[in-house]
Amino acid sequence: MTTNVVVATYHGVVLGCDSLASVVERAFFPFRGGQAFARDASGSLMRDAEGNPLLVYSENNLIATPTNFMGGVRKLFLLHESPNPDDVVCSVAATTAGLGTLNGVVIAEIADRFKRHARSSGRDFASAGEVVEEFCRFVRPLWETQVDWHHTPDDQKAFLSDLEFLVAGYGPEDEYIKVYRISIAKPDAMEIFTEPPHCSAAWAGQADSISSLVNGFSTATKWAVERSVADALADQRQTIVSSVLDQLRAQGVQVPEPFEATIDVAVPAELPWGQAAPAVDWANLPVQSAVDLVSTLVNAESAIQKFSMGIATVGGRTRIGLMRRGMPFAFLNEPEIVHHHVGYNHDA
Repeated sequence: MTTNVVVATYHGVVLGCDSLASVVERAFFPFRGGQAFARDASGSLMRDAEGNPLLVYSENNLIATPTNFMGGVRKLFLLHESPNPDDVVCSVAATTAGLGTLNGVVIAEIADRFKRHARSSGRDFASAGEVVEEFCRFVRPLWETQVDWHHTPDDQKAFLSDLEFLVAGYGPEDEYIKVYRISIAKPDAMEIFTEPPHCSAAWAGQADSISSLVNGFSTATKWAVERSVADALADQRQTIVSSVLDQLRAQGVQVPEPFEATIDVAVPAELPWGQAAPAVDWANLPVQSAVDLVSTLVNAESAIQKFSMGIATVGGRTRIGLMRRGMPFAFLNEPEIVHHHVGYNHDA
C-alpha cells in the first residue's frame, strides 16, 4: 500500500508520498466473528474424510493482509523535463500507487526508462497531456505482461491489480500546471482540477486519514453513515405503515387483508458532508504552506498506521517534490545514499 498527495496552488504544485512498500496477500481468518466450524442440519460438527472439522467459508473473513514491508522505496519521480535548466518549457512529474513492480522492475525505474525513451525520441511535447498519453502507451504493454492480460478471462479482468499515478506538469501550450489521475488498468488518464481556479488537493492509495482532514470525513465513514441512514429510513417506513394500520383498526376502519401500499419518502441525494470541511484557500496558499500541508497529510496517514494495530503499510520517510512553472522540478531534502557501517577497526 502507499499514500500519494498533490496540492495545486497559483504558485506551484506540490507532490508528496510515503516511502514504505509492502507485500499484501489475501488471507483467510475463520475465527474472526461468526461461526468458524461448519455444522449440519442437526447441529453436529461436519468433518472431512480424516476426521478434521470443516471451516465455514465467508468472504468477510478473506482479508488483505501485509506479509512483508520495506522502507526507502522511491515512489516520486520525474517523467520528462526540458533539457535546458535555464529555459524549462515542459516538466512532468508523478507519484505512484498500486503495483510496486512490473515484470521484476520497480516503477521508479520504469519511469526512468520512459524519461530516456522520451529524450531519445527527440519529441517536443507541447503539453503535459501529451506526456501523459505517451507515458500510458509506454506502461500499458508492460502492465499487460505483468498481469497476463491476454490469457485472463474477460470476466476476471476487472479484478486485476491496478497501477495508478498522480501526475502534475505543464508544457508550452498549457495555461496552468495540469494535474492528472491515471489508471493503467482501465486504461484512463483524467485531468482533475479542471474548473477555475484549477487548485485543490487530490490523493491516491490508502488515504482515509487524509480524506478526514481535508473533507471532514473518510470514504469508509461516508459509506457506513449512508448505509445506516438508508436502513433507518426503511425501518421507519415499516414502522409508520404498522402504526397507521393499528390506529385505523383501533378506530373501527375496515382495512383489507393483506394490505399493500407504497410509501414514498423524500431522501436527499447527498448528505451535507462538505459542511465539516475546513476552509482552505487552495489557490492562494504560499509555496511553503503547500509544502507543509502535503507533508502534514502524508505524515498523518503514516502516523495512523504507526499507532494502529497490525503491520503498517504506509510510512517511512515522507518525500516531497515541488513544481513551479519555468523552473526545474525539485526534490526537497532528498537524502544521499551513505555508508555508515565502516567496520570495527578504528585505527584510520
